[in-house]
Amino acid sequence: MTPTLPAITALARAGAVERGWELFEAGGHAARLDDPVALAVKGRLLKARARLVAGQARQALMAQAAAAYGAAHRLAPAPYLAINAATLQLLAGEPDQAIESARAVLNLLDAPGEPTDTPYFLAATRAEALLLLGQRDAAEQALAEAVRRDPDGWDDRAATLGQMREIAVAQHADAAWLDSYAPPTSLHFAGHMGIAAGGPAEARLTKELSDRLAELRPGFAWGALAAGADLIIAEGLLAAGCEVHAVLPCPAAEFEAQSVAPAGAEWAARFRAVLPRCASLRVACPYSTTVHDPLATAHAGELAIGGTVLNAARLSAKAAQLIVTDQDGGGRNTARQAALWRESLGKQMRLTIPRDAVVESLFPPEQDQTSRRLVLVAAIAVDELASDPPPSPPEIAAMVAPVAQALDLLPPGSVRPDVGQWNLVSGDIELGLAALTAIGDACRIAGTPPPAIGAHLAISTVLPDPATGTLIAYGLAAQTARNLMLQAPAGVVLVSDPLAVSLAARSIGTFATELYLPDETELGGSAHLLRKVQ
Repeated sequence: MTPTLPAITALARAGAVERGWELFEAGGHAARLDDPVALAVKGRLLKARARLVAGQARQALMAQAAAAYGAAHRLAPAPYLAINAATLQLLAGEPDQAIESARAVLNLLDAPGEPTDTPYFLAATRAEALLLLGQRDAAEQALAEAVRRDPDGWDDRAATLGQMREIAVAQHADAAWLDSYAPPTSLHFAGHMGIAAGGPAEARLTKELSDRLAELRPGFAWGALAAGADLIIAEGLLAAGCEVHAVLPCPAAEFEAQSVAPAGAEWAARFRAVLPRCASLRVACPYSTTVHDPLATAHAGELAIGGTVLNAARLSAKAAQLIVTDQDGGGRNTARQAALWRESLGKQMRLTIPRDAVVESLFPPEQDQTSRRLVLVAAIAVDELASDPPPSPPEIAAMVAPVAQALDLLPPGSVRPDVGQWNLVSGDIELGLAALTAIGDACRIAGTPPPAIGAHLAISTVLPDPATGTLIAYGLAAQTARNLMLQAPAGVVLVSDPLAVSLAARSIGTFATELYLPDETELGGSAHLLRKVQ
């Protein structure tokens, strides 16, 4: 199947630049010199490749990218093509040509009949062109107008600011003025439950919270909604206009019964009032259970931290954590989440609010369930093994060998082979990911077609298959991994949103993810591209 230009663009956006370039060439798109869409994608790929290198190699690729955007603009004039060509000329070391092109961009914007684009991008394009011309004050006025036209378009604004910062660096100019237009802070919050509704501890926390929010100015926040500090913080964030994303260990009704209602009817009423106002709800384990599961509680905290970190990274903005503990540094789950936060992620703020309610005995005790585990589940398939006509036995053996070699990294019982496919279950997430990324390397060395791979992280009931002894994760995890695999181009590992979010929280330095497909219904959320960090 010939790779489509939208799929290749998604790879470039997700950071799989070289794989995107391979598919661009393999699909014959590089030869389509009369197709403005293909030329625009070529410019995007070359720009992304240039950002991965330095010196003369970087300038050369920027020049090629500028030429591709310029050719696309000549065939189908559009402001975004013209401004990309102009900016890339500057980054290629051609300031005079960039100035000439920037003037042409302004002429295009001022020509009779407004060009086709969003109001935001028309104003942002003007700002970028004016900055290329060295007119900083006018550029700032245009950028402010772009923000007024789309005040909540954080993704588009992050892209604009990134390119304008590159211009400022190339001009040896100050870029600090752009910081005031940066997306707001992403906040993770957690706190203990020992607070009486309407009591002195709540009054103290409310006052201190107001001061901290004025300092942090968060626009997005992730956390649970347990009785006590969690709900007080969530209410304060919503009142301040912050977008709150609830992350619960179990379905909302069960969570209310386990972690809210035992503290009293007032907390339950506040929970029911806050939950519908949240921008999103993520559940760490969607399966109903009659026990208070510590595995789900721990995983929910990890997902809340990861959601915060990924959002900040996506918007090139700051992340922070707000933790409320008692005078002894607890509660236990709050302290665990505080320990997960590393200095490199951003500022951590700790508030000490003494308990004024004894609640431990009110809540159901946590109970471990030994068959439930947090596992990496993956599906792997080589399309050529299912081709028509079928490959010969020697060809099959050659294609299977490198995949099997990479999967030998895993303990016995982790992999269940199928016809042309492999299914993986691993409790060691880092080792499982190492095996998945090793597959592509092994196939490249062997010169065989790489497989498509989908991977998901979930709390599942994991039991050995009675016939083979291989591990089976019961539930929807295996199907989610398979759906991801079916969406993945050959040679790409697509991972689920829970897996990408957990990796961001754990900050495993050998792996990184980038958003590939946003909000896919069949996948139960977004899909991310996994890459190994060299």
